[in-house]
This record gives sequence, structure tokens and C-alpha cells, in this order.
Amino acid sequence: MIYGRSSFYGLCSLILCIFSSCSSPVKQLGEGISRSLAESRKTQIADIAYHLSFEIPEDPKEDINGHLELWVSLQDTLQDLVLDFDHADSLVHQVRSEEGERVDFQTVNGHLVIPSRFLQQKNIFSIGFTAGNQALNRRKDYLYSLFVPANASSCFPVVDQPNIKGKYTLNLTIPDHWTALSNEAVVRTESIKNQKQLYFGETMPISSYLFAFTAGVFDSISTTIDDRTYTMLHREPDSLKVLRNADKIVEWHHKSMIWLEKYTQIDYPFNKFAFVLIPSFQFGGMEHPGAIYYKASSLFLDPSHTWQQEKNRARLIAHETAHMWFGDLVTMDWFNDVWLKEVFANFMAAKITQPEFPDIDHDLQFLLSHYPSAYEVDRTRGSHPIQQPLNNLKDAGSLYGNIIYQKSPVVMRMLEQNMGEENFAKGIRAYLQKYAFDNATWDDLMSIMKDYTDYDLDPWNQQWVKSAGMPEIKYNLRIKNDSVSKFTVFTGSKNDNSSIWWPQKLMLEIGTSDSVWSQNVNKDFRVFNVREASGLPSPNYVFNNANGMGYGFFEMKAQTRAYLLENVLKEENSVKRAAIWINLHESVLRGKTEAEKLLMVQVKSLAQEREPLILSYLIKSLDHLYWVYLTAEQREKCVHKIESVLVNQLIRSDKKVKVIYLNFLKRIASSEKALSLLSSLLDGSTDIEGLELSDRDKISIAYELVIRGHQGAVERLNAQTEAINNDDFKRRINFVRNSVVGNIKDRQLFFESFKVSQNRANEEWVLEALTYLHHPYRVEESVSMIQPSLELLQEIKKTGDIFFPKRWLDRTLRYHYSEDALDQVKQFLFRNNSYPQDLKNKILQSSDHLFRSVPARKKWDQKTGAEEEVDTL
Repeated sequence: MIYGRSSFYGLCSLILCIFSSCSSPVKQLGEGISRSLAESRKTQIADIAYHLSFEIPEDPKEDINGHLELWVSLQDTLQDLVLDFDHADSLVHQVRSEEGERVDFQTVNGHLVIPSRFLQQKNIFSIGFTAGNQALNRRKDYLYSLFVPANASSCFPVVDQPNIKGKYTLNLTIPDHWTALSNEAVVRTESIKNQKQLYFGETMPISSYLFAFTAGVFDSISTTIDDRTYTMLHREPDSLKVLRNADKIVEWHHKSMIWLEKYTQIDYPFNKFAFVLIPSFQFGGMEHPGAIYYKASSLFLDPSHTWQQEKNRARLIAHETAHMWFGDLVTMDWFNDVWLKEVFANFMAAKITQPEFPDIDHDLQFLLSHYPSAYEVDRTRGSHPIQQPLNNLKDAGSLYGNIIYQKSPVVMRMLEQNMGEENFAKGIRAYLQKYAFDNATWDDLMSIMKDYTDYDLDPWNQQWVKSAGMPEIKYNLRIKNDSVSKFTVFTGSKNDNSSIWWPQKLMLEIGTSDSVWSQNVNKDFRVFNVREASGLPSPNYVFNNANGMGYGFFEMKAQTRAYLLENVLKEENSVKRAAIWINLHESVLRGKTEAEKLLMVQVKSLAQEREPLILSYLIKSLDHLYWVYLTAEQREKCVHKIESVLVNQLIRSDKKVKVIYLNFLKRIASSEKALSLLSSLLDGSTDIEGLELSDRDKISIAYELVIRGHQGAVERLNAQTEAINNDDFKRRINFVRNSVVGNIKDRQLFFESFKVSQNRANEEWVLEALTYLHHPYRVEESVSMIQPSLELLQEIKKTGDIFFPKRWLDRTLRYHYSEDALDQVKQFLFRNNSYPQDLKNKILQSSDHLFRSVPARKKWDQKTGAEEEVDTL
């Protein structure tokens, strides 16, 4: 359909604008997309469509020429039309009207402004431009766009806000030996000299961050199941690896699709289903409808993969498929509710995968998948509510993190339990039906959910979703005549005077010498007197999270801590055992339990623990305590014991968990015996039954040997690199090795290169390099990199993708434990008192272990072993 124009209407609009003194927004336009600009455009724009063309050369250094035919209907023609394009001032060549007349556009702070005098109710504008490269991840032989959260405007002119959905058609001109993928299918192909043009169909209405295309040298596999076709693009040269994995990958997409259609009672909402596996992709996956992106290594598993990696693959596929309904069909109105799409994707993924893994304890899986990761942020001074304020979309990337990915599923499970599964599902279906191909807020969902429950959602919502912090559940236990006279449980934040408290269901437990008393309570009050406990014998311990479903830090007094440390290995219930381990770890971080005591119990448990989920958690906890909370003397004292246990378990354990022990041994090995074992595994002179080493395993072993200065390690690394037949992986190795080999000066110069944004373009490579620059064996030399790393943070946020700033900080600070490192962070925060709060929060989150471990080591170094508490229960 072609929109007509009326010059008379345009003249009237101009006169009206002049005489009504309507104000142009141009002077008020700041960088990014402010909430006020977004709200103004939402009332102005009635309908919008983008007809885009890109000419993509094979050389990633050459410019990409673009053209946009913008179709836009307006409800208000008296205000200027503001498009977003970061490079509007330099990369827009011309703007013309439907009739071909030149439009005198303006550019300001990353916006392309079409003055109101050129506007009608229905408009078609032709815009010639050069595409910006920031969101076009250009590599040798391929590229892919990545526009989340508001990065489409770094590539082409667009209204880059989630609540103005548009329809997109795409024309790509690419080298003739390339292939391409976008949200819709190719409807026509034309050949040109050494090139071809691909014409893609028009999309359904989608938000700008969901528009996507990738092009390059890819292999394609299409599979049809029950009249549904799934297409996969990949670059994996190992045909056996593809053969081993392809059927399972497609099968999981199909299972997820069928399950979601049944649960939501809405058929798959888009026209096709395809996905591409990208080497070193920044995320696990990204949910573009019709063109899902995945990190190739997350789906193409090695023969040595663990059952946990297999489960993670299933969860990832189910997560991205769930987004087709939760996020793509119904999209958040503003990115302050970005957590809303992520929580449903995580929540539904768990439901989808559970029946397919009947041997897994899914309550245990839920506990260990979400709680420890959520606590990593929620216990810090940089914590924040699940629903966060957002004034400008340029800051939207800072909203992502463990609170929205890990804490929010815990909170959503609470909601389902409070409502009941069937009522919860009915509310979700009503929500999806009402807002299909539209936008909705969390409050919109809450208003629907209230129709399906008698539970008072308002206080629950206010305290769990809209308030920050991790609850601390404490208790008072009075003993009289060797029996309990009063048992009171109360909850609050770190500040006991806070008015914030968290209603939740808890299982309280009191253990005596010959029995265990427990009771489920629905804690809807700040203070709760447990009358039923009166008269119980004086207990050995008190634990207020016996079923592992409570969220928070559960106070354990001295006698309880001592009892649980001694008896945790005897606990037969795996969920309760895991909950105890988690709480003991949290107790160390709060200075209540000495790290060495917990660590030695954990080392003992490595030879006894038969639950792989708990084993994985224990090793992660061990790694953290060993490098950050122990003194150098304590590490020296216990390392050989740990090595011995790991080597023994590596030989004797089940095939499914061998790689878990190997990975920890690689990080901790210091003795010649342990290093020689790693070396012999690498060169094949030692073979452990059931242990299959992938190319990635061998390269990582070689890196660790080089860092230890083991004899011949560099030569082994060179030989192993030469044996790799995957060019993408080989390029990654040749980049990362700069952080591993050479002398201190070489590594320092390599780090300095990251100050140039082009050298940070492949974020996965950079993050791996940072891991080795700040390897625990090198923290004394790398402490000098902390200050410049912090100083780069704002630039990294500006040029990087959503997870990069936090991951940059994590990889930089993870293994530092010194007072010098802590001082570096403190000095930076002091000098930058007015630093952006979102980035300050990230720093506080990533450095939390420094603020805790430095004083904790001092405390236990000075103590004589006597506990300071008077109330020992």
C-alpha cells in the first residue's frame, strides 16, 4: 500500500505549528532514549514499518552501505519525528520524501530529526546511510547483528524502544558463497556478479531489539518433525561432532515448542523457526523470533561432556523457545521490566526439562541453579530490586544480572505456590491472550493475576519484586529447665530497623539428641512466635530452612554451626544437605565461620558425595574459599591434601563427574606430581579410563602448565594449537595465548591493547584472556591492572554488550584477595564519588569478596579459637 501526500495538509500543519508556538524537541534531546522521549513518541506514532537493505562486503573492514524506506503513520504531525541513530551526524547521506524531494533533517545527540513541516498522517521516507558497526559483530567470513537492548540505533535509523513494535522487511546483498538468516524466510534470490541478493519476507510486529540478521560462511541443516521445519546454521568443521549433537538439538526445540503450545494454549506465534550456532557468541542464547542465536559450544557438546552440560543445553533451548511467547509475542513496555521476559523463560524452561531428566532431584536442581548465584549479588552493597528504575535506554544493559536471572525464578515460584499451579497457569494464559503482539508491564500482569487468587499479592509484590536486599532470618530460643520455653523467628534486612520484610514459606527445624522436630510456617509477619516448639528438649541445632525453599541468610549460632559442620555429611536428604552447605558458605562470608574449617569438611566430602549437583557446588565453593579466604600459609598447608583427593577421585569416580574433578585440579595444582599428571594427560602418556579430553580441555591444561612454568609447556601449547582443525577456535587460541605466554611486560602491553575498543570486539576472547591475566598464580603482578580496568568501565559499557561490564569486573577481580587490591577499589570509588550508580553497583557486586575476605582473614588470624557469642544456640 502506498501512502498519499497532501501539500495543503503540510502547509496547514506548518501554520498551526507556528501560531500555536509548538516547541521542537530538538534542543531538549539528550543522548540515548529517555523515558520522556519514549512516552512522547508512543503517543505520536500510530504504525511503523522498516524496509531495509544492506550491502555486505566480504572484507570486514569495508563499509556496509544501507538504505531504509520508512513507512510511518502519525497521530500527531505537529511535533518533529525523532528517529534514533548513533551516527546520524556522520553516516546519514540523505533523506527524501515519497516524491523524491530532499528532506532537511537535523541531527542531535545520536538522533535523526525530521522536522514537522515534512510530516503527514501517513509518510514514506527514503534514507540512505552507512551502517554503524558497533552492533554488527563482524568476523572473518561472517557477521551477526545483536541489537538488544537498544542497539539497533547503532546500526541504522530506527525508533529504538520496545513499546513501538514495527514490521521489518530485509534485503541483503552478500558474497555469492555466503548464506544468511533473518527473522523471516527468504522469498526471492537474485544473482549479481560475485554476489547475490536475498529478499526476506515481512515480519510480524516485533520490537527493534528482536530484529536480527546474520550472514557468512555457514552450513545449513533442515529437519522436519510433525510438519514443523527447524533450520540450523553452524560453522563446526567436525562432522562427527555435528552428527552426535544435531538430532538432540532439534529434538529439544520440538519438545519445547509442543509443551509451550499446550501450556499457553497459543500456537507458535511466528512464521518460521530457525537458529544459528555462533562461535564465541557473547550470550548463551538470544531469542530473535525465527532467528535464535546460540553460543556454539553450549549446543555442540564434546564427547567428554557432563550430564550437567547436557541438562544445561536442554534448559538453554527451552529458555530461548519460551521467549517466543514470553518476550517476543508479549514484550515488556519498558526495559525496567526486562526481568519479566527472563523470569518466564527460566521458569518455563525448568518445567519443560524436568520430565525428561527423571533421575535428577529437581528441587535440588532448582536450589543450586538459582540461590547461590542470586546470593552473589543480593548479599552485596550493590544489590537492587528485581524491578529496577530506568530513565534512559542507554543504561538498560546495566539491568541484566543474577537478580533478574536467578532471584526472579525463586520469586516466581513463590507466586505460583501462593496462587496454586492451575490458577497461575490461567492467569498467564489470560495475560498472553490480552497482550499478544503488544506490550505489557509487570503491574499489568499483577492486575490479571489478582483475578485468579485470594492471596494478597500487594505486600508480596512490594517486598519481593520492588524492594532490594537479601532477607536475614534470625531467631530467639529460650531454654528453661533443659527444654524450649519460647521460639521466635523474625526476618529483616541487614539493618534490623528496616521496615522491609519478606513473607515466605519456611520449614523450621530443631534437632535434639534423639529426634528432629520440624514445622512448615507461612511467614506473613515480621515476627513469628512458634508456640508448637515449646516444651521440646534442649536442642543440638536450629535450622530454619530445612526444605531448602526459603530465600535468605538463615542465622546459625555457634553451637548450631559446630553441629552442622560435624554432621552435614551424615544428612541423607540431598536438598537439606545442599541448603546446609549453602548456609555454611554464607556464614563464612559474614565472618561467622572460619573458612579453613569449612574447607576441610568440604575436602573430606569430595570423596563421599555421590550427588553430582552438590559436588559441582562444593567445588565452586572450595575454589572461592581456597583462593580468596585462606591465607597463603593455609593454602600451602592443605593444597597437597586437596590434590590427593582430586587425583584419587579423578581415577575412581563415575565417568559423568570426572571432568568436574579435572577442572578443579587444573586450577589448584601446584606440586610436581600433580603437574606431571596433567602434562601426561595432555601428551597421552597417561590414560584415565572414562576420561575423554576435548580440544578445549587440552588447550586449557596447556595454559595452566605454561602459567606454572612447567618444563616444555609452551612447546606443548604450540603443538596442541597446531593440531586444532577448527579455524575459529584456533584464532581464539592465538588471541588468548597473549595473556598466558611471555613475560610480565608482554602481558601488560597486551592488557593495554584493550584500551582500544576494536581490540575488545570479540568479548568472549577478551574475557578468557582476562581470566589468565588475573590467574590466581599471577594476582600479585596483575593487581596493577585493577585501577586501569575500573577506569575503562564506562567506555566498556558504552561500546560493549549487556553482560560485558559485569563480566569484565568479575574476571578482573575474582581471584584477588589482597589489601592492596581492596585499596585499589576503595580509592577508585572515593575518587569517583559521583560515579553512575548502575556501574558503581556492578563494582560493589564484583568486589564484595574483597570487602569481606580481607577483614575475615584478619579476624581469624587474631582469634584464639574461642567463639565470641554468648548465646551459643
